[in-house]
Amino acid sequence: MRATAAIALLSALQPSALAQQEIMVADSAASVVELQSGVLGYAPAFFTAFSPTTALDMVQRVPGFSLSGGDSGRRGLADSFGNLLINGARPSNKSLSLQTVLQRIDANDVERIELVREALPQFDMRGHPRLVNVILREGAGNSGSWSAVARLSPSNRVGPGGEISYTTQAGSAEMTFGFEGGWQGNLFRRRESLYDNGGRDLAELRWDNDQRHYQEFIPTFSLNWRINEASSLRTDLRYQTWEWRRGMRSDVVDETGADLRFEQSNTDNHGSSWSMSSTYTLELGDNLSSETIGLVSREDWFDGPERFETFSPLSGFVQASIYEGEGEYKETAIRQTFSWNPNERHSVEFGGETAINSRDTSFSLAIDDGTSITMLDLPVSDTMVEETRSELFANHTWTVSDRISLESGLRYEFSEIEQTGDAEQSRSFTYAKPSFTFNYRQDEQNRYRITLRRDVAQLNFGRFASQVDLTDNNSTLGNPDYVPQRTWTLEGEWERRFGDGSFSLVIGYDKIEDLDGWVPIEANGSVFDAPGNIGDGSNFRVTTNMTTPLDDFGLSNAVIDVFLEYYDTNVEDQLTMMDRHWSGYRMWELRLDYRQTFPESQFAWGWDYFWLSDGEVFRAQEYRVQGFTDGDLDLYVETTRWLGLTLRAGVDAVINNGDDRERVFYNGSRADGIIDRIEYQNESMGKTFYIRARGTF
Repeated sequence: MRATAAIALLSALQPSALAQQEIMVADSAASVVELQSGVLGYAPAFFTAFSPTTALDMVQRVPGFSLSGGDSGRRGLADSFGNLLINGARPSNKSLSLQTVLQRIDANDVERIELVREALPQFDMRGHPRLVNVILREGAGNSGSWSAVARLSPSNRVGPGGEISYTTQAGSAEMTFGFEGGWQGNLFRRRESLYDNGGRDLAELRWDNDQRHYQEFIPTFSLNWRINEASSLRTDLRYQTWEWRRGMRSDVVDETGADLRFEQSNTDNHGSSWSMSSTYTLELGDNLSSETIGLVSREDWFDGPERFETFSPLSGFVQASIYEGEGEYKETAIRQTFSWNPNERHSVEFGGETAINSRDTSFSLAIDDGTSITMLDLPVSDTMVEETRSELFANHTWTVSDRISLESGLRYEFSEIEQTGDAEQSRSFTYAKPSFTFNYRQDEQNRYRITLRRDVAQLNFGRFASQVDLTDNNSTLGNPDYVPQRTWTLEGEWERRFGDGSFSLVIGYDKIEDLDGWVPIEANGSVFDAPGNIGDGSNFRVTTNMTTPLDDFGLSNAVIDVFLEYYDTNVEDQLTMMDRHWSGYRMWELRLDYRQTFPESQFAWGWDYFWLSDGEVFRAQEYRVQGFTDGDLDLYVETTRWLGLTLRAGVDAVINNGDDRERVFYNGSRADGIIDRIEYQNESMGKTFYIRARGTF
């Protein structure tokens, strides 16, 4: 049913597309060519209507492609490789985002952009179904790019921000210096109502004014050195410092409007991080090459002291909760890869990786009653987790024919995790992660892909330490017994190209062992929620992605991108023993991105819309529903008429009636179904207006 609806949508937007037998429409024949089977080349002329300033503007307009930086949040390097190549090589190794790399390339320095649509021996797909390869013109000299933005928040605060980078040649080396930073202050407003007596009687009404301030500064440096004909070195350095502050006041009244209390909270979170990554490549022969990647990353953060104070309208100060915490994160990894291409149809990759990571956190929680300060004991509040992980891997790509290619791989992981401090435990894990992909090209317009793979989630260090949220009056206990969930995935994809547009349909099924969720843990005579494993689960999903011009509807130079995803998740609730959806997941997600350009007047306008269905959270003594009913609509206008600059004015969150949340608290276990109270909340940040300028030099 989902697939039928998606195909109907495609037909409605592009009536003649499915009957079209050429890969290029007449007016774009000179700007889109098939370079070889499975590779399309987009010349700069294809992007002229979009008035690109940087390579990022161009990549974002490649039909049927979404830039992915890989899973850079995972430890190590194996899963952090994105789907971008520059001159056939990956441009970054986790220290810099792909968006940052592309923003630093002048659009005038791009010779063409290649869209790799299937696994080919000369391209390292790293598990991605599609890659973009940005080919730079020879002789590109020194160049720079910059952008500046000013945002006006609902609190009438102006938040400036910007970035600048400059690339220069020094012999056979290319150096890029960059800096970005800024600050902003957003105001969140919340309305809450609390119903007691099983959720039937209004007990109190609450209004929150939550003023926030955030600032960050990030200098970067990149070196790309062609040492000789057989070797090259790329090094990226990044430093970041940040500060986040919040001041909140809450007014609470009863059902008659009489003052009950008011609360206020002030907190400060600040820290810094740095990372350095290097990639050394060496050609060992005509068909054999080596790649060595190293990564070192460090981060320190400090939170608080945060005082959450309560005042009575009659007696004044009542009490204050005081929270203070700090942490340190370290990551060190090295990866060695050998690539062997025995002939034009086969490519073999093999190697190993080792990573050592640790997270040290501690926090304190106290109560100040105006007379004395009493420290509270929360388990697993001071702990260190250290992981040593190694992996061996081998991958093979086989181009069976002009229509068929096969990808196969095996990763075998060994890891040991040790926890010390308030909880002490040491455990070892070994996992095999095979993968297999079958690619079939029916013709120039239709391609199919079937993938079977096993993945093992990395252990989330944050799940081992306890956490406290004073605003929501919520504590989460660290769980030393948490294990990573394992997933078997079967996935099929159909991709259809039509003129300058594309459509893809992905149907997948995930079978999960030891699904992540919330489990109840008793400690110090109380019941706490803790992250843990809640048994086996499943997920049936359907994803459609379409890019299509709208000329047939009378909208010249207009393009719309449509993304629609459906998740049907299932797991047996450990408390109620009944099937339910996964905690925190949304069933539906919709994204629309529209842009229309008027080249003669050098003007463009557009909008994007994002919507999620309601999400549920299942905890031991609480049930939540997170709403996003209206979605998020952003509008902008843009011009390139003056001084070669790209000027944009826009407004974010045009539709803003706030996000709704319902919290149901139970008297005892959620399985007993005895409701104690219900809390309703609406949170809104309001509209944000901005002006942005971008240019190159």
